[in-house]
Amino acid sequence: MPASPTVIGYPAGEAEDGADVMAHDTNESTTDPQSDPRGARLSLAAGTAHRGALDGGWWPRSHDARTELPELVAGLAGHLGRVTHLAVDTDHWEHVPGDITVAGRKVKVGGLPGLGHVVVVIRGRMDTFLLLVVPPEAAQARAYAALSGSAAGAAGTWPEQILATCDISTA
Repeated sequence: MPASPTVIGYPAGEAEDGADVMAHDTNESTTDPQSDPRGARLSLAAGTAHRGALDGGWWPRSHDARTELPELVAGLAGHLGRVTHLAVDTDHWEHVPGDITVAGRKVKVGGLPGLGHVVVVIRGRMDTFLLLVVPPEAAQARAYAALSGSAAGAAGTWPEQILATCDISTA
């Protein structure tokens, strides 16, 4: 039986004003994994074995890379260890920095136009993980379905297929 995906920072529900109520409740910094009340909305394939086209998914809250990427790295730290590099599609992100600092460590950031709805996460010496990026404007139920699908580790399932299956627009 395949292991269940690891779920990190899923909202516990939604507040009356529509804001996410996260399972983690701490204070407001995006660079320290212990201090972000929102938490990174991630779903990762169980373990660190690369079983399919994707190793999990991420649902950022905006298209601002300076804000969202530190949260992603902080959320991944306890599960993948030290992240050294990220690559994102510059066509889908605003304010892509050359590097970010998370918990006192520098992470190089590269912009690759045409990468699509994927973020490349590298740790150590070229140990690469691919995460589906669910567009921030996706409806909550559809985003959760896409996160679950991305962590299932099915070979040959590509980001565009998962988003289309979950009826999430990429336009």
